[in-house]
Amino acid sequence: MQQREVMSQLIEQDHIAQQDIETAMFVSQVYPPAPNWYGFLSKLLLCFGALAIACGVIFFVAANWQDMSRLIKFVLLQLLVVAPIIIYLRSKTHTLLSQISLTSAFILLGALMAYFGQTYQTGADPWQLFFNWALLGLPWVIISRFSPLWMMFLALLNLSLVLYHDALGTLLPFGINRDESLFWCLLSLNYLSLIMWELCRVNYAWLNQSWAGRLLAIATIFCANALALMAIFSYNTSWLGGAVWVFLMVMTYVVYRKIRPDLFMLALGCLSGVVIVVGWSANILKHIDDGNMFILLFLLTIGLTSAAAVWLKKLMKEFQ
Repeated sequence: MQQREVMSQLIEQDHIAQQDIETAMFVSQVYPPAPNWYGFLSKLLLCFGALAIACGVIFFVAANWQDMSRLIKFVLLQLLVVAPIIIYLRSKTHTLLSQISLTSAFILLGALMAYFGQTYQTGADPWQLFFNWALLGLPWVIISRFSPLWMMFLALLNLSLVLYHDALGTLLPFGINRDESLFWCLLSLNYLSLIMWELCRVNYAWLNQSWAGRLLAIATIFCANALALMAIFSYNTSWLGGAVWVFLMVMTYVVYRKIRPDLFMLALGCLSGVVIVVGWSANILKHIDDGNMFILLFLLTIGLTSAAAVWLKKLMKEFQ
């Protein structure tokens, strides 16, 4: 992206002749050369092939499920888990093939555990299935060194927390309500994961993928916004949610403006700020006429988003 931006500036300033633009694009690798396309297509076909095999296996099992005995079902599901592990052991470590093999084994482990729980009634609560699935698959997640598999692992933990609160109520021993407890737990999990990702991405190249950190940031900001809005609109929640939101906004500015510039993270912080300011204003203006209130909120939203866009555009030029 940085090369593309530099080339765009050079073309706009007429530093490159019109007839030499295409050549310059290939030389600067803004247009990927043929070997890059070959590698991309190989990885794409490998991923699609693994997905097709997984879907074929699922359809085969589903079509013949009623005709199989319990023993055959267990043997088949266990073989489906073992097969990707064999492929992983016979392939080079930390290659895309080995990583996809472990990812397939991790997914199929969930199917095996689901059938095991259904057969022997090991747990009536769905959160146990997803938590145990994540726990048993953790060794594969660690040795895979594959960001998508780590994101899948964290998604299972988030889902386990949601289902736990839905089934058993609050997890925190502070006497707070279920919804607030859920968002506090999700915020803690995702924010700690984001911190660990930021600390480790410098030393581990396989973690240096912006999309993973941005997913964690989106989950963190969503939970922080929910807690802040609860503090604004509900009298049964504490002001601590708003204080934590302010802290996260300050940290977002310091880290992604001063330490490691990232325009996406700052844009996410601006969006969060617009939501909270508009929500706080709506709570203040709730006693006036609905029509006037919506007009004022509309004007406030337009003003805040315009100011954020101007600031982000200025930062984009600065980061270049």
